Amino acid sequence: MSNRNIRVPQQDRGKESKNSIIEAGLRLFSEKGYYKTNSKEIAKRAGVSIGSFYMYFADKKALFREIVELYNQKICDVLNDIEDPQNSSFVDEKTFLNYLITKLIEAHAIYPQLHQELTVMAASDPDIAKVYNNTRVEAVNLAKRFLSSRIEKLRIRDIDTVSVLIQTTMEEIVHIIVFSDVIISKEKLINETTDMLYRYLYKDKKL
Repeated sequence: MSNRNIRVPQQDRGKESKNSIIEAGLRLFSEKGYYKTNSKEIAKRAGVSIGSFYMYFADKKALFREIVELYNQKICDVLNDIEDPQNSSFVDEKTFLNYLITKLIEAHAIYPQLHQELTVMAASDPDIAKVYNNTRVEAVNLAKRFLSSRIEKLRIRDIDTVSVLIQTTMEEIVHIIVFSDVIISKEKLINETTDMLYRYLYKDKKL
């Protein structure tokens, strides 16, 4: 990565240029993939000069990393905005689990092609892997907060271990639904996953 000074835009025009580069990069990385996209193409799609591109990003990897961080933040924002059943009109915990899985699907479907490219990049690039793993840690911590707030209702007590299990299960099911051609209906997968998690987590296992 270049050691050149990277500018942080202060004026509206500069912010618009940087946002245009981010949007163009997001589209091109999603359409063509990281390795088949170059900085000149991104600048052209954004309607800025290549010099403007390098004002805000050292290279396309720096841009990709910022896009990934923004994408991950969108997912975290969705999760953090989910209503808690203790403070809402949800009928019961099972209904809330179903709602949680549905919201996760919606969050991951924002830019599905980008997520697939991120998965590929995370397997080969340590910097991108770190960003990807940070998001997973945040998701596990969110699961931990969720479970800790209702510990008296749970069948289990090892919150740390269960948080990893719950996050991993939900993530895998969501990825299957959003990123692959499933052979059964999405609703069936959501409902069966809800039942499975409910039976595992709660003392009252009646369905």
